[in-house]
Amino acid sequence: MRDDRGSTTIWMLGLSLLLLLFGGLALDYWRALAFQRELAAVADSAAIAGASGISEVHYRATGEILLDPARADGLARESIAFQGMDLTLVEVLVSADGTTVSVAVQGAVELGLLGVFIRDDDPLTVTATASASPRRVP
Repeated sequence: MRDDRGSTTIWMLGLSLLLLLFGGLALDYWRALAFQRELAAVADSAAIAGASGISEVHYRATGEILLDPARADGLARESIAFQGMDLTLVEVLVSADGTTVSVAVQGAVELGLLGVFIRDDDPLTVTATASASPRRVP
């Protein structure tokens, strides 16, 4: 009986540390998911803004809706800048045929408890992409 003194305390301490680790993992996971949803909203709004950058000269001449690549890129980047997020990568691509604009954004997630175990020079990155096409509304 005397040899078992304190073993419950050690077990409870170990379980508490394990619970703290899994709690930190869960919080950081949900923080990454929330940030990914935020990035998806930024990418969606930027793609829609870029899709409104049609070539007016081409449309007036032919009645065909095509994107002006420079204008679509500028509108998408303005939309992203307006949202004021700190992003590590912003990529705006207009398709070769001028019918679709695609936006990819990437950002780094600030880790809480898991930051103790993961080096700062290798951050957790989250990416979101969106595409949009201009269309005529009757």
